[in-house]
Amino acid sequence: MKKKKRRTKLTAIVCCFTLLFLSIFVYYLQVVCPIVVSVSKDKIRSLATFSISESIGRVITEKEISYDQLVKISYSSQNEVELIEVDSVEVNLLMSEITKLVQKSFDDFSKKGISVALGTFTGIPFLYGVGPQITVQLVPVGAVKASIEGAFVSAGINQTLHSLNCVVSATVGMVLPIKT
Repeated sequence: MKKKKRRTKLTAIVCCFTLLFLSIFVYYLQVVCPIVVSVSKDKIRSLATFSISESIGRVITEKEISYDQLVKISYSSQNEVELIEVDSVEVNLLMSEITKLVQKSFDDFSKKGISVALGTFTGIPFLYGVGPQITVQLVPVGAVKASIEGAFVSAGINQTLHSLNCVVSATVGMVLPIKT
């Protein structure tokens, strides 16, 4: 009889712990993951934008790149612009440097990860950003792509502005327990 009561008590304790574990697991999947993913996305987007801008600025400054180095302008005998030709070799070298530097900065911040406050994991809005920081690991996914896009825009009467824009895109993922 005593053995049966002990076994019933043990079964009840095991069931309680199993229910508690399952409740915490479901809460994590339904509440915590979406919040942490959302907060992390914003931080990742901010870090990526900063890294890309800084990399482009650094390459252009260090190599002292100017518009005249990337574009060759041919004039007619009446001193009018006849042809604007982009120096593809110079542009490709520039894009290669930018891509390498952006990838390196992504690798650096992916090693560090991003910090999310412990209060954010509770799912309670007024606790977001409160408590010790927990590091969420980042994983660079895919490759960084850079390209130059040229555009002609009207700049007044009988004037046209030619611009070159650097377009950089990348994919970055994050690794959370149970979710990537």
